Amino acid sequence: MTSSPDKRLHPRVAQRLTVRAADGSDVALETINLSAGGLFCTSPSWVAPMTRLALSLELPAPTGRGAGEAVVRGEAVVVRTEPAAPTAAHAGGYRIALFFSRMDEDHRQALQTYLKSRTA
Repeated sequence: MTSSPDKRLHPRVAQRLTVRAADGSDVALETINLSAGGLFCTSPSWVAPMTRLALSLELPAPTGRGAGEAVVRGEAVVVRTEPAAPTAAHAGGYRIALFFSRMDEDHRQALQTYLKSRTA
């Protein structure tokens, strides 16, 4: 059996970061991996595919580069939820894939700078 090459446009960085709903609600996600195009994360509750979310992502300061973390804000769309439907027996949380649908250029640049620092 042969494996097909990864066709993603943006390389993924395995990183655990907290993602919050930008509207100030208590929805908190944790990334499994992250790229310039989106993120894969855990969620304590089921989120339906095609749901639009306004997100706030806290990026730690690069090691040895001064103080402060960057907060990146943008909008994302849920493209996949695992498992595909909510179940009462599923107490371990859910895994969701999100595609960044909108992000201001300065936030996108901050995210790309962070990702480059993690892949260098």
